[in-house]
Amino acid sequence: MTQIPIFFTFDRNYVVPAAVAFHSLLRRADAQYEYRLYVLYTDIPQADRRRLARLVERTGRGTLEFIDVSAFDTEEIRGQKGHFSKEIYYKLLAPDLFPQYDRILCSDVDVAFTDDIAPSYFLCPGESFYYAGVGQVLESDRMRLYGNDFTPEEQRILRKEIAAGYMLFNLKRMREDGIQHRLTEFYKANYPRLRLPEQDCLILCCYPHVRQMPLRFVVANTYYRIPPAEAAFCTFSDVFPPDRKACEDRYADALARPVQLHFVGADKPWNSLRVPRSSVWWSELRASGYTLYYIKALPGIVWQKLRRYSLRRFLNKIFSRKH
Repeated sequence: MTQIPIFFTFDRNYVVPAAVAFHSLLRRADAQYEYRLYVLYTDIPQADRRRLARLVERTGRGTLEFIDVSAFDTEEIRGQKGHFSKEIYYKLLAPDLFPQYDRILCSDVDVAFTDDIAPSYFLCPGESFYYAGVGQVLESDRMRLYGNDFTPEEQRILRKEIAAGYMLFNLKRMREDGIQHRLTEFYKANYPRLRLPEQDCLILCCYPHVRQMPLRFVVANTYYRIPPAEAAFCTFSDVFPPDRKACEDRYADALARPVQLHFVGADKPWNSLRVPRSSVWWSELRASGYTLYYIKALPGIVWQKLRRYSLRRFLNKIFSRKH
């Protein structure tokens, strides 16, 4: 039976979201495939690992394995970048950590899957690339954040960024070209200036050897605030056709049939009210059987958010005083 491998990286604070991600993924699993889930971790308690393993086992549609990556935990990857944790760095280690696979999917856990992931695993057959995913969809002013820290050429490449919340890695090609060493060294040397650390690192080291997935494979929950007729589509995207109506149709199809619904930013269904499309996440939480565990974990979730928001406000004050 063909295997569909996918790995995740998260810390002990994301056990509940991980349960939702795993359960929603396996609920949509195609019976003709065997789904292999992996977690790269350093601090997830054994009790939580057992609990998640039982959840996956109950679905009868996949397996779950935890890989301790504590040996790669260094001071160089522990900076504070808003709501990003050090675990994002471990995505860059995939070529060495999964020698048994030629390709593998990677996903964040602040997501809910609403369709089968298998088709994304088979994208770009026979093509030579390092990784694939969904790039910028809507126009934004995000490039102003990069300012003088990046050369004009780097900024040109950063415009082509692929969202790091869901990716297909071509491990065979990455190993052949020694790309992992390039990624990890660049990440450590440039971490202070990277805005979206692993995402910036990947595009700057791998471009132009990247590919675009169809939009529906990653749909940000915030997109639902913007109807197709009002959307300002990214002008430098490689997936939008020149015809406006065709762009609207492609966007509308992604909203109607998302594979992964990604809850972007610091506000998540489990820590904030009035998050777009949160009803999907809550429905998946109930289906996973993790509601009681969530209630028990809620005080820690609230404290974690308050602590991170306090740090963000402090850093914003310092930054504004310098400018």
